[in-house]
Amino acid sequence: MLSHIAIMFWRGIAQRRLFTALNVVGMALGMATFLTLALIVRYEFSFDRWIPDAANIYRLDAFRVKEASVSSIRLFDAIQAEHPEWPASAVVRGFSDATVIVGSKVRDVTIARTDTHFFDVFDLPLAEGDRATALVPDGAVLTRTWARGLFGTDRNIVGRSFDIIQRGERQRLHVTGILDDPAPNTTPHFDLLVPSSSKSLHGYDMWAMQDTEVWVRLAPAVAARLPDLLNGLVQRHAAGLTADEARPYVVRARPLTSLHFFDATIGWGGADKRLPVILGLVGLLALAAGLINFVNLSTALAATRAREVAMRKVLGATPRMLGLSFTAEAVGLALMAAGLAIVMTELALPWVATLSGWPLRLDFSFALPLLVLAAVIGGVCAGAYPSWLLSRFRPASVLASARLPGSGRLGSRLREGLVVVQFAFAITLTICTFVIWRQTHLLQTMDRGYRQSGLLVDLLPDEPFARQRQQPLADLLRGVPGVTGVTISDNAPGGGSVRMTYGATRPGHEKYVRIALVGTQASTLPLFGARLLAGRLFDARSDRDSRPMPVAPFDAAFSMPDYNFGTHTIVLNETATRTLGFPDPASAIGQPIYLEGRMMQTVIGVVADMRLQAGRAAVDPALYYAVSGPIAHGVLSVRYDHAPENAVRAAIAAVWKQVFPEAALNLRGVDEIVGEDTRPEQQRGTLMIIASLLTLSISCIGLYGIAAFNVQRRLFEIGVRKVLGATAGQVTGLLVFQFLRPVLLANIVAWPVAWWAMRGWLAGFDRRIGLSPLYFVATALLVTLLAVVTTLLRASKGARSVPAIALGSP
Repeated sequence: MLSHIAIMFWRGIAQRRLFTALNVVGMALGMATFLTLALIVRYEFSFDRWIPDAANIYRLDAFRVKEASVSSIRLFDAIQAEHPEWPASAVVRGFSDATVIVGSKVRDVTIARTDTHFFDVFDLPLAEGDRATALVPDGAVLTRTWARGLFGTDRNIVGRSFDIIQRGERQRLHVTGILDDPAPNTTPHFDLLVPSSSKSLHGYDMWAMQDTEVWVRLAPAVAARLPDLLNGLVQRHAAGLTADEARPYVVRARPLTSLHFFDATIGWGGADKRLPVILGLVGLLALAAGLINFVNLSTALAATRAREVAMRKVLGATPRMLGLSFTAEAVGLALMAAGLAIVMTELALPWVATLSGWPLRLDFSFALPLLVLAAVIGGVCAGAYPSWLLSRFRPASVLASARLPGSGRLGSRLREGLVVVQFAFAITLTICTFVIWRQTHLLQTMDRGYRQSGLLVDLLPDEPFARQRQQPLADLLRGVPGVTGVTISDNAPGGGSVRMTYGATRPGHEKYVRIALVGTQASTLPLFGARLLAGRLFDARSDRDSRPMPVAPFDAAFSMPDYNFGTHTIVLNETATRTLGFPDPASAIGQPIYLEGRMMQTVIGVVADMRLQAGRAAVDPALYYAVSGPIAHGVLSVRYDHAPENAVRAAIAAVWKQVFPEAALNLRGVDEIVGEDTRPEQQRGTLMIIASLLTLSISCIGLYGIAAFNVQRRLFEIGVRKVLGATAGQVTGLLVFQFLRPVLLANIVAWPVAWWAMRGWLAGFDRRIGLSPLYFVATALLVTLLAVVTTLLRASKGARSVPAIALGSP
């Protein structure tokens, strides 16, 4: 029987080459799209799972107002005091970068200081070195990439040394271990681990200071009791806090395997979980479109094989044998489509990886079972209806009839319904693609409140002795050809190294609001291109406007509860005026603002909001104050014009080397920073465009196949109409309109779904486009045009057929 099925399978392919090609190509496109997006979803949801025992590793977050990905070193002390038996480790990220010096190489790094228990939590093998002796004072554990960057090789470097400068202190470190590079889908970054003493780890020994990741590895039974065990932990170890200050603190345990998505919800990196979910749904829709196309064409072809079935039944074929034969043929075609989908995916992955940034590779152990399952399901679904339909034909009536029997109204309605569903998928994706593309364009082109072009920024070394060299650096840079302005602030486009917020109030509006303090020079706001809405900006000639900073807001926090950085005249952003309850910017001028209820500031101006951080997030209320001396945690901003950027960068690098020979220069263009900020939306939009085009192509392939089948079935009717006087154009119009009916119905189904999906997606943006009806109408017109062109290709040919031939066709 198997040989008989094989013969009939290859004979069917030879006889129906067009429909076979449409079937296989349409389903292969759907499978390839689904597989590519499934690989992206698998990558996103597999973050950190390669780490040994990752399911039992937790990060503990202690916070009072808003959760962050770092906590206080005090939390680690409390855990050790109450649960010394837990494998726990602290990794101090710190707020200031470090500088690594190896010979003539100078590189800036974000150093991670840890204790001797690190490998008790993270069971990572060392490529070189011994874990038992790697975490010793003055030791350092590097990844292979960092080893190659510092020493030019990652082999046989254990024991070699390098210098590191942090917080003004120079330390000689020795390489004690080499870690294999972590997988790209890893959340915690341990590129440079420096084992440190308890004194070094406790540099910022306060509950309010968040600079430490606290990690624990626990048995499932202990992890199940974590909420109870952590409840009241801060209050029981609240040294340095009053009872009122300690009361709001809570501690949460966050599983390592959840951090990739969770950190995005608290604004500390990570990835938006909606992206892989949306892409997964798009992949399923593309696969569903391919399967529907496959089933639809298979059911349409069933009636054309009525005489073949009648002859096989006359020769002794049973309904069971016929059913198995049709199902096997459908599964065989689906498996051919799966093979073609593998080839398509393999060819597309390098391009998709380059375009989107995901390091994807085709894993056959994942891809093959997935596609085989899809092929079997699609083949069984495609073969079930024809098997049931054709087994009901009576051989005598079929062979005696001059015309082939059709599948009746049920078959016609089934095919039309499948076309509606298929095009509803395509229309939904196309509408979503238009909206995402427009939102991405808005993010790229929207006014961020400052002039992007011709602006370079870099973090400045922050050691106390380095701060004294800020002004000499700025003075030298002003003499660089092409440089039109230089300023220093503690925040700038792309962000600074530290963001401090204080509680602010004003007379008549006693509600406390959190407001970000931004230290600037008098030249900062004009150099950024801030737009003045009311009042005036700072005047460097005014002692009241620009005065030395007694202590930076960040440093002031260490003198709690008496922290104080002085009184200033200030400039607010527009969001701050609204948050503080001013009816308009002009009404804020001359009004006092109190920080923490006692430090009075006077408003002299209001500027439009500047989106210095991510363009997606809401603008924070900000208070700008001018400083005449060094600025702690400063950011250098250089404005240039009428000069090549490469020449300006080279000249800045020469001056930098003269002033900061021990520090690396990492200038970044603000245009580049904004581009990185919008890249995730660009990636999403590009993938959605590709997916919607493919889904539309699959739908059009299916529509072309159905059109070809229906025209062939209706040749007799076409001949009668033409004999009775109908022109070819009239017949073509009639056929096209009938084929377009399911497409028009699909719009009715797709519009509400697309509106609901995009309304939820856009809600995640502070600045967003409106859901204009134009997106829906434009999509309807586009899809209708494609459907008209597709059906015209086949309908016009049938409409031009000679009536005599058409009336003589069976």
